[in-house]
Amino acid sequence: MRILVTGSTGFVGKHLVKRLKAEEHEVIEINSTNFTSMWNLEKNSIDVIVHLAVKTEAGGYCQNHPGEQWIINNSINADMLAYWADNQQRAHMVTFGSSCGYNNDVIKSEENYLKGEPETGYQVYGMVKRNLLVGLQALKQEFYMTYNYLIPSVFYGPNYNLNDKHFIFDLIRKIVTAKELGYTVTLWGDGTQERELIYIDDAINLIMACINNTESPTIFNLSSGHTYKLKEYAQVICDIVGYDSSKIVWDTNQFVGSPSKKLVNTHLKQFKFTPLRSGLEKTIKYYEDCISNGK
Repeated sequence: MRILVTGSTGFVGKHLVKRLKAEEHEVIEINSTNFTSMWNLEKNSIDVIVHLAVKTEAGGYCQNHPGEQWIINNSINADMLAYWADNQQRAHMVTFGSSCGYNNDVIKSEENYLKGEPETGYQVYGMVKRNLLVGLQALKQEFYMTYNYLIPSVFYGPNYNLNDKHFIFDLIRKIVTAKELGYTVTLWGDGTQERELIYIDDAINLIMACINNTESPTIFNLSSGHTYKLKEYAQVICDIVGYDSSKIVWDTNQFVGSPSKKLVNTHLKQFKFTPLRSGLEKTIKYYEDCISNGK
């Protein structure tokens, strides 16, 4: 198949492009340096569009740059949907929502995704992702275009950007560094916040399933339905690297977001997700190898 991937240099994009090429698909990589080049492609020449391009960061970016995030991401998505409708209507689209799109107080199953305000502290990013879904629904209604909209938990695994501030990468960096230098670790919150991780290979397998089967559910949580508390993640990392978890200090004065981001596993009950410890061991090894090589 001929597959266009936006955000091809991001964490998910890099892994997906590698997999697609290994399976001998023709891949057209689109990123921030060549975004407009897709308009030069022949009409109706693409089989699948995987739209991953987004401007966001973990940490305080969502709170400190809401206007920038709103303008840039709505522009990216509007341009992408316009290109799809004008040039590649026959292509199937696979793209991502965000768990931030869910309201804090609803059961996080797909039928509740557009109910209430998005997650407190992440309203702008959550609304941007909701806008994308509404756009997809509108194009399907008018032009009968097909899509999958995946709502993911946090992805993790090797080959991530070492500057990534998502909680799991932050935990790994802080605990490994503390082990090496022999000092205490300060982590945000009280450790009871619940989060879910999806190993990157699992995410790629599920994206590939959508590419290969356009009859899969239109919208679904990319989730195992199982969360761990942050202090449990920290303990597993401590066990792997040999750090004394009693040295961890929890700072309850810092913003930590929603107490729980447990997504309902509606459609993936038969999927075998990578065990947490196995995935963390590979991710930690990648980080330690990068540090030892001076990256």
